[in-house]
Amino acid sequence: MMKRTNIIILLFMCVMGGILSTSCKKSFLEKPKGGSVTVDTIFDTKNQAQYAVAQMYMLCIRGYFPETYDGCRPEAITDQLYIIHPAYDWASNTIGTGSYITGNMSADANCDYGFGADNGAGFYWHYKGIRQANLVLKNINQVADADNSWKTDVKGQALFCRAMQHYELFRYYGGVPIVNAPLDGTGKINIPRSSVQSVVDSVVKWCDLAATMLPATRPSSDYGRITKLAALALKARILLYAASPLYNTPGNMKSDVAGARFGDSRDTVLAYTNYDPERWNKAAKAAKDVIDNAGGAGVSLYNTGKPETTGETYATLGDYESVWNVFANPELILVNTSNQVPGAGGGWGDGSAWGQYLSSKLRLAQWGVKNNVPIEFMQQYEKKDGTKWTLPATGNDLPVDIKALNLDPRFYQTIAYDGMYYSSQRGTLAYYKKGDYSTDGNLASSDAGVDGYAAETYKFVARVDNMTDNHFAWPVFRLAEFYLDYAEAINEFQGPGGDATSYLNLIRKRAGMPEKHPADANSFREAVQNERTIEFAYEGQRYNDLNRWLKAKTVLNTTLHGIQTTARNVGGQLKRTWQVVPFVTRIFPAKYYYVPFPSTEISLRYLGTKNWDGQNPGW
Repeated sequence: MMKRTNIIILLFMCVMGGILSTSCKKSFLEKPKGGSVTVDTIFDTKNQAQYAVAQMYMLCIRGYFPETYDGCRPEAITDQLYIIHPAYDWASNTIGTGSYITGNMSADANCDYGFGADNGAGFYWHYKGIRQANLVLKNINQVADADNSWKTDVKGQALFCRAMQHYELFRYYGGVPIVNAPLDGTGKINIPRSSVQSVVDSVVKWCDLAATMLPATRPSSDYGRITKLAALALKARILLYAASPLYNTPGNMKSDVAGARFGDSRDTVLAYTNYDPERWNKAAKAAKDVIDNAGGAGVSLYNTGKPETTGETYATLGDYESVWNVFANPELILVNTSNQVPGAGGGWGDGSAWGQYLSSKLRLAQWGVKNNVPIEFMQQYEKKDGTKWTLPATGNDLPVDIKALNLDPRFYQTIAYDGMYYSSQRGTLAYYKKGDYSTDGNLASSDAGVDGYAAETYKFVARVDNMTDNHFAWPVFRLAEFYLDYAEAINEFQGPGGDATSYLNLIRKRAGMPEKHPADANSFREAVQNERTIEFAYEGQRYNDLNRWLKAKTVLNTTLHGIQTTARNVGGQLKRTWQVVPFVTRIFPAKYYYVPFPSTEISLRYLGTKNWDGQNPGW
């Protein structure tokens, strides 16, 4: 296994010491209190400065990895997961799942999870990261024992980190205050929200500059550090979002954002003032730039010609499942390595986020939160022949019935179900209610009682290497994303065919699925959106995809259903009869397309104008 030192060890030091950290419950405009560790001392030597850099990584390179052991997966606010409401609201309070899915999200309990509910709103943590990146940029030249090439590299990393957290803010709130220098809290500071265009342009500019400063590759000891390709990847992602209907709204979709716009000049903080197809062209070129630079960075699509998993060893994993099980595999552009940080008494940094409630009940094989998969999401997977399917209302033998569907191999590498053989440690999974059998299945119960809910995701739940979690690193960017970004953007700009179809089918071929050749832009759009849904299931992409496509108001205003199994003694054999049951009725108000700012920040009146407090529409 690849040597893991540097950034991981330094992250541990930051967890223990909280270097250059500020109180999360204070406004990001406040000056941090003094202490024994000062900016001058931390940037005195290269060795000391590394800790400031590591703190920057901890705050900024997070992807969608929850930072608390009892936090739920962020997909719980989408159609990918159902965390039983209200029984498990305690486990999903980091993103306020219970209030979110029932249409009751509020400004002071929104879905921007930060570092957990006990650590203040997520909004502040983004600006803590931005402040840390700006401190590094401002002070790194003070390091006396470092050469200019090292300083330039660190500046590139800091520029990326600043860009990353402005992007994170953008994807939740729209236009936000742009902060490109450390705020010291002296005097009255007034930084209003910037337009969507200004935020996107700033992130792109910082990524372009960072790409000129960062190396194409790094030694294994620096695994997890930012590279040139990561900077290009962030640029491509934000340009794809910016070209999408939420921000670049075509005339025929104006009604889809009714209730999420002001209808006046304030809308510049929510979207561009006009629809411009050239934004799709820019997104396509940026995604292609990632693809074209991948080879020089040692990055390639993980494809050994094994579309299906046939066992529980690394050698028998399908290529799709290998992408998140094989540490430092070539498809990963940037990862969050916090799982490898040695912890201090549990919680963040000891891998417990993988092993506890984040992952699935089957990880613990005892009491715990079950990450139930709604049928509506399961049916996004095609059959292996590329056709759609609908689950019947009932059945007599769940494992036989699920196998008989002969679904996309990625389904069987992502979703666990009652009666599935999982591993030598877990054996055959038992989610069933006992019925006329002697006992309930060991995975059947919940805080709401024995539920028999029969399917949950096992993505990022180890079943190889004796179920150790050490091989996991959360993918912030992987190359497959930019194949599909390119396909999506070029179709929107010039229609299907050519490269659009080729890159779509490269992902399908790796998965063992037949090619698609949609004849028109609408058919291709449907195809590529579904491909993203499946390829990046449970990797934190679904929330933003549904929002930017303006599909969330349709997909998330519905009743989600699950499969419930009951054990039957049939001729002395256990059979799992099953039925479709309702999970929850979801509500998605149009105002959800933009997350509300915390009321504390609104009360300070700096976000907006003289006659407007800066809050998003409807809040």
